[in-house]
Amino acid sequence: MDPVENSRAVAQELISFAKQQGVDLEPLRNGDIFRTDRRFVWFWRKDQLPSSGPANEEIGTLHYNMQGKIELLPNVLKESASAFRGMWTEAGTFESLEQAFELLKAWLIDRKEVDHLPFRRTRRYGI
Repeated sequence: MDPVENSRAVAQELISFAKQQGVDLEPLRNGDIFRTDRRFVWFWRKDQLPSSGPANEEIGTLHYNMQGKIELLPNVLKESASAFRGMWTEAGTFESLEQAFELLKAWLIDRKEVDHLPFRRTRRYGI
């Protein structure tokens, strides 16, 4: 599967998962990216393998990249206050679709600040 198809497939999985939770993500979707005013996030899988679950469901490490406007400098960068301009970028991984959904919901719908986002394995971050 090529990278664009991969991201679109994961976006569709997230939409389906969110619908089961009573959340409509379709208004936030722009192709394979989820976005709101000045924040966005997208997801993809690596190491895809067929699952033993429903047809067309695949498993593998979920990766994400998110960027956007924040109001508060995260604690991890408190020594960089002079460089803070109100923007954040981060990339990392999840073990489950549920974790990816929780981040998407917290980042885009609840508009939480970085220090209040749910658990994720952060690989890279910056302001």
